[in-house]
Amino acid sequence: MTEKIGEFFKELNLDIQSHKESYNELELTSFFEVFTNYLIKAEVIDTADKSYCNINGMRVDGYGGDPIDHDYVLNLIVSDYSYNNEVEVINRADVESLCKKVVKFISKSQDGTIFSEIDESSDEYGLADIIKLRWPQIQRIKIIVISNKSLNVRKQEFEPIPVNGIYADFVPWDINRLATLIESGREKEPIEIELKDFGGSIRALQAHNINSEFDSYLCIMPGEIIANIYEKYRNRLLENNVRVFLQARRQVNKGIKNTIEKNPTMFFGFNNGITATASKVDKELTKHGFVINYLKDFQIVNGGQTTVSIHEAFRKKVDISDIYIQMKLTIVDLDKEESDLVSKISEYANSQNKVRTTDFSSNHPFQVLMETLSRKIVAPQKKGTIMQTKWFYERARGQYAQQKSSFSSQSEKKKFENVYPKNQMVDKGALSITAETFSQNPFIVCRGEQKCFDSFAKRYAEKWVKQGEDNTIFNERYFRVSMAKVLIFRTIEKLVPKQEWYEKGYRRAIVAYGISKLVFSIKKQSKNIDYQKIWNDQSINSELEECLIDLTKIALDHINNPPPGATSDIKEYSKTEKCWEIFKTVNYDLPANSNKFLISKEKDELLIKEGLTVKKFQNEVDLEKYVIELGGKFWSKVLEYGSQRTLFSQSDWSLLSRASAIPNKIPSSKKEYQKLLKLLERVENNGFIKS
Repeated sequence: MTEKIGEFFKELNLDIQSHKESYNELELTSFFEVFTNYLIKAEVIDTADKSYCNINGMRVDGYGGDPIDHDYVLNLIVSDYSYNNEVEVINRADVESLCKKVVKFISKSQDGTIFSEIDESSDEYGLADIIKLRWPQIQRIKIIVISNKSLNVRKQEFEPIPVNGIYADFVPWDINRLATLIESGREKEPIEIELKDFGGSIRALQAHNINSEFDSYLCIMPGEIIANIYEKYRNRLLENNVRVFLQARRQVNKGIKNTIEKNPTMFFGFNNGITATASKVDKELTKHGFVINYLKDFQIVNGGQTTVSIHEAFRKKVDISDIYIQMKLTIVDLDKEESDLVSKISEYANSQNKVRTTDFSSNHPFQVLMETLSRKIVAPQKKGTIMQTKWFYERARGQYAQQKSSFSSQSEKKKFENVYPKNQMVDKGALSITAETFSQNPFIVCRGEQKCFDSFAKRYAEKWVKQGEDNTIFNERYFRVSMAKVLIFRTIEKLVPKQEWYEKGYRRAIVAYGISKLVFSIKKQSKNIDYQKIWNDQSINSELEECLIDLTKIALDHINNPPPGATSDIKEYSKTEKCWEIFKTVNYDLPANSNKFLISKEKDELLIKEGLTVKKFQNEVDLEKYVIELGGKFWSKVLEYGSQRTLFSQSDWSLLSRASAIPNKIPSSKKEYQKLLKLLERVENNGFIKS
C-alpha cells in the first residue's frame, strides 16, 4: 500500500465519522452515503437509495433507482466495510462471494419467493417489488461492490454471470480505484476501450497533416462494434452530445430504424454518420491501411440517435452484421487547455439542426461566474467570531482538495481552511439540489443528484441565454441568495435526524418536500424568505428552524401514506410528481411568528432591483476596461484584417478607426463599446486570431 492510499484512507474515515455525527447515522450507513456520493458525482450511478438486506444468504445495501428511469439497467450496491484503522485487503473470492449473495436476492425477488422472508414495510421489500415488476424490461444488471479495503487481484475485470437470462456485471470500487479517480481531478473515470474486446479494430483514414493543430481520422465503424460499446457504457458515451445529454435520450429515429431492418447494406450511404472525439488512440499500419485498436475518453458528440437506434436493433436480435457507419474522429487532449474543444465540436456538429446550446458543464460561463464570485465575496462574521470566511464554489470536481493540497506547509493549509471552511464548500450537485428544492421540484431532488442537475441545467442555461449580453440576473445578490438557500437546506438536513419521529433513509426527501412546501405556502401570500438576513447572520433563526422541522414531519407522514394506485415503495413514490401535487393540497398555516423570517414580495423585488442595478454598472465598467486594455494597436489589426475581406460598413470602419487611436481617443458610449465587441466577433468568425 502506498503512502498516498494511506492518507486517502484517513481522509475517507474522517468524512465518514463527520457524516455519522452530523446526521446521527450508523457508521455503515455513513460509509454507504459518503462512498456512493463520490460515485454519483463521477456519474457511475445517477442515484443511490439505501435498502439493506442481509438474511438467508442474501445481501444488498442499496440500489441505483428504478431501472425504467435509468436506461433499463438494474444497479445494485453491496458494501464491504472495514471498521479497522488500517487498510485491509479484499480478494477476488471475497468479491465473488458478496456478488453471489446479491444474485440470490435478485433471483428470489424475480420469482417472488423472497416476499415470505422479509417484512412488507421494509426498504428491501420495496426493492424486491421493483425487481419483480420491472423484470420484463430490465436489459442489464450491474452489481457495484464498494469497499474501503484494497482489492488484491491481477485482473480487475470479473466475468459476468447469468441471472434468469440476464447477465450481471460485477463492478468493484475499492479504496485504490476511488483514490485514483479523486486524485486525478477529473470529472469522471475515463472510458478506455480496447476494441478487440468489442469486436475488433476499426479502419481509419488519416485526415490531418503536419500543420494540423489536432489529429483527425475518417473511420468506418461496424454496427456490431458500436452496439457492443454502447451496451457497456450507455449514455456515458453521449455526455458531450448537446442534444442527447439534456434532451432526447433513448429516442429511436424511425428512418434510421427502417434502414437498419429493411435495407442494412445501404445504411452507410443513407446515414450522415457520427462525429466523435477521444483523448488518445492506438493505431497501427496494416496491409489494408491504418486501423485503430484503442480509444480513450471516447465521446459521440453528434449521432446519438444513430447510435441508440443501432443498439436498440442489436438488443432486439436484429441482424446488424451488414451495418457500417462513417465516423469523423478528432483527438483532443482533455488534460490541456483545449479540453473545451469537445463542447465546441458538439455544438458545431449539431448546428445543422436548430439546437440551443445547453451544455452546463464546468466550462459553461455560469459555472465560471459562480466560481469567480465565490473567490471574491466575503461572508459576514458569524456571531461570536472574528473570522471572516468565504463560500467555495467547486465548478469542477476536486477543486477544493486540489487547491488545499497546492500549499506545501500545514500552516498554509490551515489558513486556507479558515478562509474556506469545508462546510462552506458547494459543488454543482449541491447547488442543483438546493435550486430544485426552492423551485418546488422535490420529486426531482428525490430522483438523485444527476437527474436534479439535468433539470437545473436546462432551466438555468435558458435563463443565461435569455438575459442577453448584459448578464444582470446572475449577480452578487444571486450568489448570496444561493448560498443562503444552501445554508437553510444543510441546517435542516442536520436537524431532522435528531428528531424522535425521524425514520432513517428519508432525510433528503423530507427536507426537500418540507422546504418546497414552505416556499409554496409563502408565495401564495406574496411573501418570500428573508435571504439577506440569513446571509448577514450566516445562520437561520429558531423560528425558521421550528417551522421547517414541523413541515418535514408533515412531509414524512405524507410520503409514508401513498394513495391507492401509487407504488408501494415509499422512496419511489417520493420521486413522482403526483406525490408533490398531492402534498401541495395538504392544509398548512404559516406560524404566527413567520414574520421573523419572511419579507414582503415588494421588499424582495426592491432588493433584486438593487442587485440588478449594481451588476449592470459592474458590467459596463468591465466592458469599457476590456476594450481599452486591448489597445489601439490591436483594434488597428482588426480594422486591417476586416477591411481586406470587406467585412465592414463605412460606419464600422469609422468606429474602428477611432478605437485604433486608444488611449488618445476612446469610444463615447456604451453602445459603441458593445459594437466593437460584435465587430471583433465578426472577424474572429472569419479567421482572425486574437494573439
